[in-house]
This record gives sequence, structure tokens and C-alpha cells, in this order.
Amino acid sequence: MKSTFYILFVVLFLLVAGAACTTAEENTMKAGFARIKITPPVGTKMTGFGFRDYDPTGVRGIHDDLYARALYLTHGEEKVVIIGFDLLFFSRDEADRFKGATGRKIDLSPREIFLNTSHTHTGPKVGTWDYSGSDRLYLQFLEDAIVEVACSARDAARKVTLSGGCAHTELPFNRRLPLPDGIIDFAPNPDGATYNKVPFCLFKDMNGEPVCFLFSASCHPSTIKGNERSYQVSADFPGVTMNLLDEHFGAACSLFLQGAAGDTKSTVIGKGERYFRSGDWSDVEKSGTLLANDIKKAIAQGLTHIEPELHSATVEMEFPLQKSRTREEYKDVVEKPPAHSESIPEGMKRWAQEKIALIDGGYGLPSTVTVTTHGVQLGKGLRLIGIEAEIVAELGELIENAYGDGITFPMGYTDGTQMYLPTSKMIDEGGYEAESYYEYRHPASLAKGIENILLQGIHDLQESGIK
Repeated sequence: MKSTFYILFVVLFLLVAGAACTTAEENTMKAGFARIKITPPVGTKMTGFGFRDYDPTGVRGIHDDLYARALYLTHGEEKVVIIGFDLLFFSRDEADRFKGATGRKIDLSPREIFLNTSHTHTGPKVGTWDYSGSDRLYLQFLEDAIVEVACSARDAARKVTLSGGCAHTELPFNRRLPLPDGIIDFAPNPDGATYNKVPFCLFKDMNGEPVCFLFSASCHPSTIKGNERSYQVSADFPGVTMNLLDEHFGAACSLFLQGAAGDTKSTVIGKGERYFRSGDWSDVEKSGTLLANDIKKAIAQGLTHIEPELHSATVEMEFPLQKSRTREEYKDVVEKPPAHSESIPEGMKRWAQEKIALIDGGYGLPSTVTVTTHGVQLGKGLRLIGIEAEIVAELGELIENAYGDGITFPMGYTDGTQMYLPTSKMIDEGGYEAESYYEYRHPASLAKGIENILLQGIHDLQESGIK
């Protein structure tokens, strides 16, 4: 009798212990990090500056290498890969292509693949921002690299702990200056809105070694412009910041995600200037160092432990456009395209020709733009909110305020970039962010009411589990 009771006790003990181990295993997050060079060869088409991108010579030199960096996460039944790129931005079809290739290889759905580009303006041609055409060879090289880095990150996954925090930086400087006549000039505005928060989180393995340091800042990496330097490939200031943080952690682990940068440039080339200076490499170094020092200062003050909680969701939002031009009005643009401070007349001419071709072909012109919002819950009170657009600083604040507590990464340039997403007030004011719709091939400007549509998208994400 005693032996039977003893056996039953042992069996019960093992069952309870096994259940406890299973629960502990389910509550443990695993993370793997990898990076891969995506530097284009000399001669590759470039994108980011209209005056340069139509030059057939393309890339003339390499100042510093470009990378794709991947963070692969698992927690319970959930899986996510987050990939950051030293690139301008993707078009929707490119993002879908890369997600398809990656998902087939490592069995992930589109919502489980989060793509974000740093928005460097000194990189190879990706996206459909202008009409200079894609570089087919580079896109195939990039697809292969993306699949490889995602697989490498998955294979490196190990048990981790998660902690986070938020820094403050003065790096972003507003670039919408109101003039006395009511025109918004593309110029430094010390009184303009900026998103100065730098959310971050750190994944460490069970030995306390860093696996990945994920962070986001909100500032255009367009320091180099208007000279021979702009023909050289560079990751701009995000590359400098990641290198300095890698040195700080003693491992290649940093991953930058671009935030609400739509209406800001670096203070290094803007503060005290009438117009933003055409920066040099020392300005890139200063900008990256400024951001890295702000982050290291926040790290020194300590990070908060966060319970892992992985989940992902996507929501599509429809933003109405204003009334399109008539065929005759598009024809007038072809014959006399207006110049623009940030582009060249040739781009607007090609835009109008495309609209005429759509009308003549019987396709009609769209009246809305579909923009995806992509949420990834990393832990309790820690979430990434990526928008498929160039969002301005005030919309970054709107996203953060929609959550209120915890750590929120409000970001644009995610899963492609459909257009600038300005505020409704900016639609009335004008200026580049409101008037650059033609560069993204849309027939007309956005209508007002942007904030309500975005808030509804965030609400839908929250209803889908991004808390």
C-alpha cells in the first residue's frame, strides 16, 4: 500500500513539475539577431534627390556600407521578424514581394513580417517615389539578402529577457517655416513641431549578453545634398548611431527604426540657418553621435524590466483624396510643369502624363489611398506601431497619446511608403509635405480628416490585441 502511494505521489509530482516547466517555457521569449550587407555596386541607380536621381551615372562611390538587420522573435505560439534597412523606402509591391519571399522560406504570414526603412537619401533605387525606373538587378540581390538575414536571425534565436526605456534627443529640427505671406517655406523652423522621444528596448540572453538593441528616432537622414558627396552611398546618421551603440554594447546588435520624421531634418545642419545647409560627412558624424549620446545617457539611468507578450496585427485605412484635375488640366501640367523646391519639373511632367494615360485607357483615377498600419506587441506596455507612409511629428504624438502608458514606437516607412501623411492643418497651409502627392503618383492631394482615420486605425489595432 505504501509503495503504491509512493508511486502515485512521484507520478503526481512529475506531472506538476512538467506542467510548471511547460508554463515557464511558454512564458520565455526567444530572440535572434543578424545583419547582412546590402551595399549596391557603383553605377546602381540612386533615389532620394530628384536632381541627382535622373543622372544616369548613379552611384559613384561608397562612403559606408548599408545593411539589413533582422530581429527574429518567438513567444508561445507567436512568431515575428522585424527587419530594418539602410534604404529610402519601399513601394507596396516591393514590400509584398519581400514579405512573400521571406514568409515562404520561414513560414511567416505578412503580419508577422515587419519591414522598416531608415529613409537614408544616399542609397540605391527602391520604391516608386519618382519616375526614373527601378533597378531590377539590385532588387533581386536585395530579395535574396532579406531572406538570408531572416533565416540567420531565426537560427540564432535563444532565450532572452526584455527591458526598455525612452530617451530624449534634440536631433530633429522642424523644416516647415511659415512666411509673412502665408507660404510654408522648406526651411528651419525653431518653433515647429518635432518628435523628440527615442523609445528603445534591449533583449539579453540568459548569460546577460546583448542580443538586440531596438530603438527609434524621428529625423530625416538627408544630411548630404546638392554636391558630389550625395552620389556616394551612406547610411547617414543612423549608421553612425548604430556603430556607436554596437561599441557601447560590445556586440553588433543595434537595430534602428525610423519614426515620425516626415517634417524634420537634423539640427546639425539647420539650427541657426536660414536654409538647411548641404552637410558634409562631419555633419553626419555629429548627428549620429548626438543621438547615440542621448541614448547612452538614458541607458545609464537604468532600464525597466518588461514581461514578454508577443502579438502582431495589421489594419488597412482608406484616406480620401481631393478632387482630381481634368484631362485638360493634366495636359497643361505636361506643357508647363511647375517647379518645386524639393524636386524638378520633369517629375511632375511624367506624373501628369501617367494620369492622362490612365484616363485615356479607361482606368479612371483613384479617389482614396490605402495605407496599412502594422502593430507588433513586444511586451506588456511595449508596442511598435508602423504606418505605411511618411508621418509627421504631430502624428507621432497622436499615436503615442492613443496608447498613453508604457513605451510606444510611433513610426512611418513601414511595409512600404504610400505618401506623406501630414496633419489636416498642413493640408490648408500647403508646403512640401502636403503638396508632394504627385511624387508618390497620386492624382490629387489628401483630403482633411487625416487624424480621425488614423485614430480609428489605431483603435482597430488595439481591438486586434496590440495593447
